[in-house]
Amino acid sequence: MQKFFNTSGPCEPDDHYMVTCDQRLENLFSLIDKKRYFIFHAPRQTGKTTNMIAFARELNAQEKYIALYVNIEAGQACRNDVEAVNEIIVSEFEDSAVSFLDEKYLPSKNCYDYRSLNKALGSFLTKWCRELPKPLVLFLDEVDALIGDSLISVLRQLRSGYTRRPKAFPHAMCLIGVRDIRDYRIYSDSAKKYIIGGSAFNIKEKSIRLNNFTFDQIKDLYTQHTDQTGQTFNNHAIERVFELTDGQPWLVNALAREICFEDRIAQGQTVTVDHVNIAKEVLIERRDVHLDQLADKLTEPRVMRVIQTILLGEYQENSILPDDIQYLIDLGLIKKGSSGLEIANPIYREVIPRELTAVTQISINQNPAWYIHENGKLNIDKLLDEYIRFYKQHSEMITARKTYTEAAHHLFLWPGFKESSIVAALLKENMQRA
Repeated sequence: MQKFFNTSGPCEPDDHYMVTCDQRLENLFSLIDKKRYFIFHAPRQTGKTTNMIAFARELNAQEKYIALYVNIEAGQACRNDVEAVNEIIVSEFEDSAVSFLDEKYLPSKNCYDYRSLNKALGSFLTKWCRELPKPLVLFLDEVDALIGDSLISVLRQLRSGYTRRPKAFPHAMCLIGVRDIRDYRIYSDSAKKYIIGGSAFNIKEKSIRLNNFTFDQIKDLYTQHTDQTGQTFNNHAIERVFELTDGQPWLVNALAREICFEDRIAQGQTVTVDHVNIAKEVLIERRDVHLDQLADKLTEPRVMRVIQTILLGEYQENSILPDDIQYLIDLGLIKKGSSGLEIANPIYREVIPRELTAVTQISINQNPAWYIHENGKLNIDKLLDEYIRFYKQHSEMITARKTYTEAAHHLFLWPGFKESSIVAALLKENMQRA
């Protein structure tokens, strides 16, 4: 079977081109050997699950530990029902053990005999670890999918069992999610107050954030395709991918998949910068799942506050909270650049204003030919002059937005631009002139 660039679900080495686990994770073996509990977090679709499954397999192959990956997202459906969530999580353990481990390591029936469902997870782990001939290493994924008292219950059971390791509790453990657990603010319905995640799980050794691909990793990923098919990416094309994506793994794979497999933009040809630019536009226009999920976040009030500040290019003290900024960084929406906060990469930078002006773009009947030079470049002076005139006559239509009202005039003009700093500077100068 020919491998391909994967954009949905975990990567499998037999099916997909992929950046290997050892290229992205360093020093994890040391944490495992030292019996540490730690956090592994990164935005959606960056390779968390792929890397942790691969790492668990590698540990099992070394035969020093018994390593198991378990996804506990199913517990989210039961929300604050602590007993039901515990029961679901134990069931997920059973299914994962059957799928990933040798039969001789599977939990006995005795492991499922617990006195209270409120403490089912802790009891199960204690009994199972006592049965196993080797230390157990756990990778728990989607921990932050749980909410409220259910999440607090899970974290506290893990904390309670920590002192029993490794004989009667997991030797080492990795909690996997989008956010660092210290940033969780968990509302306890029973206590009627917020609990900080770091206090409910104060046994973590460290938090590890999975970084984006480097240029060399993108080059290695694309070279795998070249080795299999003979189709090459010239160096400028790879540089353009890195520039557009900032190494975001889903975007890196999606661009290559569009070019080589989906629309086959560069079928039978060396991939060039032009092919990359075409693929970028296709992804944005088509609103693939990853980009659609990104756009969906824009309506959240805390997201709105930060994004609007970046769009305006003006930061006012106390206008946004540090927790809001960290939340967006954890989501992968923004990053700390050399000149302050900025949208995470150029593709997101185009997706966000286009999403916020989607209705406007399809409802205003304008022929762009009158503000484009013969060489195809934008006539900025003419466009701005006409926009100022239009704004004076129809400002109420522009500022009547229910969201992002302060950035309304920026967004209305933005579809012709790619950089918020340019828009902000030009508009500010021309509005003052008007």
